[in-house]
Amino acid sequence: MNHYVVLALFILVQFACYARADEVNVRLRQGEAFARKMCSRCHAIGRSDQSAHIGAPAFRTLDKRLDLDTFMERLQRGLMSGHPDMSTFRFTRNDARVLIVYLRSIQGH
Repeated sequence: MNHYVVLALFILVQFACYARADEVNVRLRQGEAFARKMCSRCHAIGRSDQSAHIGAPAFRTLDKRLDLDTFMERLQRGLMSGHPDMSTFRFTRNDARVLIVYLRSIQGH
């Protein structure tokens, strides 16, 4: 195989990896901003903060309480809680997607 073809393929693969990493970073930032705007009044949304509302689970432990794979679907259908202080929220597909990306990034912290 021609050395130029190999070099071109290598460059394309590297570019694709960097582009993917940039896309993930953008989604992480969007998810964190969304959580801060919509949820931080009650929930701990970071890696070490405490929830402002007693009984509101810290987002970094949600994987112990629910399946994050199905949680995105619940967000899109309308998230309802048994807690009287929590409103019903309905998320766009993108809002749910970026929030789940963010939630996955902080689990276990």
